[in-house]
Amino acid sequence: MERPNLYLTLEQDASILVDFYSGVDEMDDFIHTRLSAFLRTYHNSRFYVLRNAESIIVAMFVTSEGRLFLDEDCRNDLQLKFPDIEKWPEYKDYWETGAFPSIEIDYLAVRKEYRKQHIGTDIISIIKSLKDKTYSYHHPLFISVNAYCTKDYSAVGFYQKCYFWSAEFLNPNTETIRMYRRLS
Repeated sequence: MERPNLYLTLEQDASILVDFYSGVDEMDDFIHTRLSAFLRTYHNSRFYVLRNAESIIVAMFVTSEGRLFLDEDCRNDLQLKFPDIEKWPEYKDYWETGAFPSIEIDYLAVRKEYRKQHIGTDIISIIKSLKDKTYSYHHPLFISVNAYCTKDYSAVGFYQKCYFWSAEFLNPNTETIRMYRRLS
C-alpha cells in the first residue's frame, strides 16, 4: 500500500471513529466505548484525526497539556546527553522540582491497514509542530506518553524509534511505561 498524503483535522465528536480499527483490541475497545466520555471529562484534551485524500481516517490521536515528572536519575541521564541542560534558560526554572511542562500524548492509534507506513512517526512530527501553534502559553519542553506495553502488544519500540526515553523501569504489574522526549 502506498503511503498516503495526510490531512490533519481537529475534531470534537469521537463517533466519527465508528469504523476505525487499529488492530489492538484494548485500544479499539477504548476508542469505541470510552473515548467520547474521556473527551467530555478532560476538556483540555485535543482530539485529532489524519485523513487521506479519500477522507478515510488513517490515524487518531489525543493530546493535552501535561507535566512530566523526572526523578534525579532521569535528570542525570539528560545531563549526560545534554551537558549543562539544567542551566539552559527554558529548563532552569523546572530543574530542581523535576516537573516540566509537556505535551501529553493521551492516545495514539493508526488504522491497522496503514500500520508500518511511518504514519506514527508523522504524528510525532505533527505533535512537535503543535508546540508553538497550540501550546504557546504552556511552553512545553517535552512530549510525554504512557506507552502501552503488554504481552500481546507494545508501543515502546515505536516510541524508542522516535527518540523517546523511558522515565521508569518496566513494571510487570502495569500495562504502560512512562516515556518522554525533548521537543527541541
